[in-house]
Amino acid sequence: MTNARAVFVTPVEPARTGNGLAMRMGLFLSALSRFATVDVIIVPVVAGQTGGSLIEAVGARRHVVPTHDFIDTRYSLLMRMHDPNMRLAAFRAYGRPSLSSGLSPRVLDSIAGIIRDCKPDMLHVGRSYLSEVVTLAPAGAVATLDLDEDDLSNFKSQAALARRQGDGDRADWLVQEGCACDMMIERFGHMFHRVFIASDRDARLLSRRRPAMAFTRIENAVDTPSRPLRRDDGSTLLFVGALGYAPNSEGLLWFAEQVLPRLKAMRAGVPRLLIAGAGARRELLALSRHSRIRLLGRVEDLSRLYAQATLALAPMRSGGGTRIKLLEAAAYGVASVFTEAAAEGLEWPLDAGGWRAGDARDFATACLAALENPAERRRRAMTARHWIRRRHARDHIVCTLAGTLKATLQRG
Repeated sequence: MTNARAVFVTPVEPARTGNGLAMRMGLFLSALSRFATVDVIIVPVVAGQTGGSLIEAVGARRHVVPTHDFIDTRYSLLMRMHDPNMRLAAFRAYGRPSLSSGLSPRVLDSIAGIIRDCKPDMLHVGRSYLSEVVTLAPAGAVATLDLDEDDLSNFKSQAALARRQGDGDRADWLVQEGCACDMMIERFGHMFHRVFIASDRDARLLSRRRPAMAFTRIENAVDTPSRPLRRDDGSTLLFVGALGYAPNSEGLLWFAEQVLPRLKAMRAGVPRLLIAGAGARRELLALSRHSRIRLLGRVEDLSRLYAQATLALAPMRSGGGTRIKLLEAAAYGVASVFTEAAAEGLEWPLDAGGWRAGDARDFATACLAALENPAERRRRAMTARHWIRRRHARDHIVCTLAGTLKATLQRG
């Protein structure tokens, strides 16, 4: 089909680098633009980066539908309840995840108006919590959905950590968030012609609960510079990610409070920690009081940061999906230290990418081993880099995804 028209509804500005969710959305935007004229509707229900140039670079048009002042009334009312048990009961009755509360009738009307004006042949939706938008697709349009990950597994992982920390109310809420995301798939998943997922692990989990649905795996991808610069001082740690995402912020606080003091006791000289990402909350902002920790906010050119980095960190203790930050670090020739939770969904060879670690002592020991062994750092980073160039190279995956989307459109 030539001169196809596509509308892409996304919760964040698509990008080539930086925020993992934005990078995932960027894959689909790049793929759609290879065979269609694309209108991007940004429904900013999640905190993330703003701006960027990918939309303009691919010749797409941007539409932003504000949600902050138009939250669904039922959700606003339940959030005013003071009793946590009553609030949770009302949330269960609400039947939607909190991120879907941005899809109020007024917001849905705005999205519907843009879709009507665009007259798309294809409607692509990013993430389960926006899947209701499929009801706005014009007759005859082909609809596709990218789940990215299994949200139920993700939220249950966060809930388990909250319960271990003694916060049962938060744990119960997080479980319901995951169940509500799963309900959205049950209600709207059958209306999509194709549903995408990032990893085999998440596809298996979803298939057990939704055996009637088929899931197409499209792995996450990163740009792979031909010759990444390496100018590190042997003592610089780097974290890149959306700081408004709870597993990221919790993991960083855990690293600063539990791991860094242990590393300091093991090693002469405290390494500096650079943190790149938008959306830092008060607890994270307080880390900047530490003389060796710098919060950089959103960084446009991450290549310079990766050139300075001795070691990348992925200290998340909950969450799900495939951590793009590990792929990107390896693409730039930087080894990582990461938890088992951070490595879920990755299928690279043993020891590739860096060092896996468990508790705070293990993580500190792994950081020490990595910092003191530059040759081993390079070997592990290069093993992962070669793997990524074969399995996660952005141009290759965009080409594959474009072919799949175009074939889905042609079959109708």
